[in-house]
Amino acid sequence: MENVLLDIVLILIFTRIGGIISRKLKMPEVLGALMAGVVLGPIMLNVVQYDDNIKLLSNIGVIMIMFLAGLETNVEEFKKAGFSSLIIATAGIVLPLVLGTLSAYLFFDNFLENVFVGVILTATSVSITVETLKELGKLNTRTGINILGAAVIDDILGLILISVVLAVGQSPGAGASAGAAEALSIAYVFIKITLFCVFAIIGVVYLPKLINKFKEHIKPGRELLTFSIASTLLVAYVAEVLGIAAITGAYICGLMFSSFVYKEYLERNIKAISSGFLSLIFFASVGIEANLKGINLEVLFITIVMFVTAVFGKLIGCGAAARFLKMSRSESIQIGTGMISRGEVAIITANIGLQEGIITEEIFLPTLIVVILTTIITPILLKLAFSHRIEKKVNC
Repeated sequence: MENVLLDIVLILIFTRIGGIISRKLKMPEVLGALMAGVVLGPIMLNVVQYDDNIKLLSNIGVIMIMFLAGLETNVEEFKKAGFSSLIIATAGIVLPLVLGTLSAYLFFDNFLENVFVGVILTATSVSITVETLKELGKLNTRTGINILGAAVIDDILGLILISVVLAVGQSPGAGASAGAAEALSIAYVFIKITLFCVFAIIGVVYLPKLINKFKEHIKPGRELLTFSIASTLLVAYVAEVLGIAAITGAYICGLMFSSFVYKEYLERNIKAISSGFLSLIFFASVGIEANLKGINLEVLFITIVMFVTAVFGKLIGCGAAARFLKMSRSESIQIGTGMISRGEVAIITANIGLQEGIITEEIFLPTLIVVILTTIITPILLKLAFSHRIEKKVNC
């Protein structure tokens, strides 16, 4: 127990120092937290291990980040961005999937493994982007809303892809019985996801109205805060059970509370819990998890190819879709940039593939490195994309 407490102390101190340094350099504070994890992890000092305790706190941290993002989202603007977010998310899935699959053929001949590499690269982790957008004050702009909406839809579409590939990879054998089993497995996945989407839409549209009817009997206080956190964890749990990522459930729960009469009270207190504690552990854990033992020239080459595919797949795919929707050049670049970060979604996807024997360690290690690199560069590129000087140059 004492080791866990010391690990948490080190993470909090180093992430806060890193945040201060980043702020002095006029960079997002989240970048300092990420680099603090790299310093504490096996790459440098190796004083903090990514164990089950850090993993648990990290998972709760990212759930709180996404709940807060949902709370701070303007639902009316989100509704307006629904169609555009769908188009952006679809383009951001298709291009990385195709490019990732084709680039994997440079190293491997297994069709299923190559497709799974493409699936890994379709993932988007919006946690880093959300934190950066909040720091820049751009979360509720048209760009911010489209990034959030596209990331949620991207997550759902990506999970469908993962489920389909797993269903094919786990088929019992050849013949009609195998085909029937695959079809049933895929149909079951679609049913679960459809049910979640239906209940999520009903919850976001009708639940706030129902709760607000009883506003006279509800007072801002510890009971309300506890209830909201419990609700977030419950919806995240239901999402996990149904095969949807917990972060998607947490964001949906935040959207449900975003029209609540006491939204500002919840926002203020959740932000204190998240920004002062749990989110710091999450951002640091990304750097801590990196372990470069076993890296060689081939793994390095695979990493470079995956990284280039990861960046340009989202930048071009999502950016081109935004331009198709008549958005400005600067908005298109901002949206494409905001979708670059992979984070925990890609790691989870790669881990599933590794456990199921679909991919090997040769893919898993580059995936971790790509996640760290995209996570580090996204805040930097977002800050540049939103700078007035770049916006003027791009739009002229």
